Amino acid sequence: MAMASLYKPPPSLSLPALSNPISLISSPAVVLSFPFNRTAFASPRLFAIKTGSDGSDLLRKPVVPSEKDLVGISEEVEDSEEEKEEGFVDWEDRILEDTVPLVGFVRMILHSGKYESGDRLSPDHERTIVDRLLAYHPDCDSKIGCGIDYITVGYHPDFVESRCLFIVRKDGQLVDFSYWKCIKGLIKKNYPLYADSFILRHFRRRRRS
Repeated sequence: MAMASLYKPPPSLSLPALSNPISLISSPAVVLSFPFNRTAFASPRLFAIKTGSDGSDLLRKPVVPSEKDLVGISEEVEDSEEEKEEGFVDWEDRILEDTVPLVGFVRMILHSGKYESGDRLSPDHERTIVDRLLAYHPDCDSKIGCGIDYITVGYHPDFVESRCLFIVRKDGQLVDFSYWKCIKGLIKKNYPLYADSFILRHFRRRRRS
């Protein structure tokens, strides 16, 4: 009988009804329940947005920036746009700046009357033609052949009304070359990303060597 009394379950405790108990399970055999006051958690408090002590400014009207602030913002936007414009490169204009003076230079030699057919160019003009034009011709090496004696002007053998530039080789052979091909070669060499679109836009199809 004494042994049986050790395992007799304890009398149940009489607790008031719990409206919303919180259970902490520490083991399968023990459940602890604690009552709490429902009114303490009746509604959440908005501490994150409450700015006034009485809660009157929880729903405030948005603050409209002043004209002074707006002017400052617009000036910053304009400055940013100006910086972008300063860093922008118009490659078409850059190509035109490099090539238009050369085209004008060659046309002066061919059509100004300064040189008659067969005349040898001046040393400065010849150096400009060789270094800044002929060097970019796609067939430069074959045109030069055994070497350049001098550069001259004359009428093209196939287009008799068209004056062009000629290489007089060291062996006396006369070889014509198209300065337009030289210009295109210059563009392709110096502006490879923009050359094709520029040439399609600005060059007509020419049948010259």
